[in-house]
Amino acid sequence: MIKIAAMIILAIGLTTSAAAQSVLTRIIPLTGIETAQGTFNPLTNIVYGNSFVLSNIAEPETHLFTISLDYSCALDNLGEQCAGSTHFPVTGGSWSLVVFHNNEYSGTLFGKVSGGAIDIVKNNDGKPDFRQMQIDLKATGGLKSFAGEKSANISGGYEAVTDTSSGQTTGNFYYTYGGQ
Repeated sequence: MIKIAAMIILAIGLTTSAAAQSVLTRIIPLTGIETAQGTFNPLTNIVYGNSFVLSNIAEPETHLFTISLDYSCALDNLGEQCAGSTHFPVTGGSWSLVVFHNNEYSGTLFGKVSGGAIDIVKNNDGKPDFRQMQIDLKATGGLKSFAGEKSANISGGYEAVTDTSSGQTTGNFYYTYGGQ
């Protein structure tokens, strides 16, 4: 709960800062699940395809957010994947946000993952309890209401907490744009 409160405070701070600079920031709270833990490639020390599907169902807008992350994860001295660290730099990936307004398709915004980190928080027994993610996003295109120039200068982020035992994920997707 403390982590979620911290994310909300961060989001409010981003909105305040953005308003002062005549830049608009949109924050979308989401819940969902980790759908794939990804595949580790020992030749590159990268986990590819750690994927999540999240949504919020609200009136008048509903959002469906999907993201696939690639992150750096080396083998430890015993040959175990990611065992020696609790901090993993995000190296790439892709994402999309589908928006419905009044139950009608409004548009899709999509892009690439441009950086970030995943941190493991352990419980008192030293076992992974949950993962915190702070991911940097850059829009590369969009459809319908996000088509053309409307998606050109959009950047944002994804901040979430995933319960390692259930895969349940809660967080925020936010994006900033110049008010076109």
